[in-house]
Amino acid sequence: MGGWYLDTQAFSASGAGEDGAELAALDTRQGRQDESTTGRGRLRCTRLMSVTEIRPAADADAARWLLRSDVDWWDLVRYGPPSYDVYLRIELPQDSEADVVRSGGEPVDAVRSALATLVSYTTAAIGYAAVWEGWTGGAPAPQAPRVRIPNRAMLLFTGPVEVLRDAPALAWYGSATGVAQQPHLVWPEDRAWCLACEVDEEIEFTVGCSGDASQALTRALPGAVRRVRYGEPAPLYRDPA
Repeated sequence: MGGWYLDTQAFSASGAGEDGAELAALDTRQGRQDESTTGRGRLRCTRLMSVTEIRPAADADAARWLLRSDVDWWDLVRYGPPSYDVYLRIELPQDSEADVVRSGGEPVDAVRSALATLVSYTTAAIGYAAVWEGWTGGAPAPQAPRVRIPNRAMLLFTGPVEVLRDAPALAWYGSATGVAQQPHLVWPEDRAWCLACEVDEEIEFTVGCSGDASQALTRALPGAVRRVRYGEPAPLYRDPA
């Protein structure tokens, strides 16, 4: 198994000068809705949030807890770290461009719905998204701290938990319009849960969390959630037939 390496050099926010200073001074609570806001409202707000709320992390230290010598890189990118009470596999859409599963006849973005549910199971307003640097060939990768997971070097971004669903699109393109790409590892500052969506996954993604959070996810995505053991074999690709 390859060794782990983290780049710990600090990065300033993208856009040096005045723009960079504005990003660095960004109130970390910006973009949070009132606690009484419904999950439905939170989803709507997420789609309207601006790129300035996703920015490079100060350094790679926030990802250090993920990197354990006793955890194979493949388990990490598919399941996250092995530290949670419950692991769930949640169905991805059959149409990767649509990024939806059907629930009661209505389109649902499963990753967005999962993160909207998990917001209620963390005390942290801010979280992190690690995104594989090679997910798109259409634009150069932004500058950000690098987390060197073997075969899956990732760039580390931070922002309000509510907007991390769109971290790849916002960090690369400045807009989530027309871009369905999921983040590959997402967690809040308090590490209350971790969502893992390996870049090659076609069938399911994983959430490691508490028992209470797992029950909430099952309610939020009925018929799309199953409980698993950490690292157990799971199909990666859909049957082309």
